[in-house]
Amino acid sequence: MPTPLKEQILKDTRERLEGVRGVYLTDLSGMTVEKVSLLRRRCREQSIQVRVVKNTLLKRALNAHGIQVLDEFLTGPTGIVFSPKDEMVPAKILSDFAKEHEKPRIKAAVLDGKLFDDKAIAKLATLPSRAQLLATFIAPMSQFLAAIDATLRLPATMADVLEREKQKAS
Repeated sequence: MPTPLKEQILKDTRERLEGVRGVYLTDLSGMTVEKVSLLRRRCREQSIQVRVVKNTLLKRALNAHGIQVLDEFLTGPTGIVFSPKDEMVPAKILSDFAKEHEKPRIKAAVLDGKLFDDKAIAKLATLPSRAQLLATFIAPMSQFLAAIDATLRLPATMADVLEREKQKAS
């Protein structure tokens, strides 16, 4: 029989996972409290959540959202990392942090319903985020539109200048 505390943790975890498109499982064992706090701080700056939940409760919460492919990775100490805004940012933060501190070890992830292992996640971390890609595509169009806008404003600007010159000459 689940205790009220476990039921509350399960409910909270389910609510936090609502609408999330990417979930990362990490092994935080062997990390000092200071390093875990530093990781949490870096994640918090990017609106990424880091939680440590018992595997049985985490399995139930993930299964409630239709994610069963991570069940085999729910062994040993497990941390769950996810972002409600961008599913790619946690990969970069976790990979960069692991390069600096040799931990945490990324177990697996599910992004848009697809399972990724630690090697695939390392490759994902090197890819630009959606916002960066979008900015790359939008920048040339913005410059083009600014040029057209300037061209369309030129006759009106020239008319204003000529009008002022006529008024000064009068």
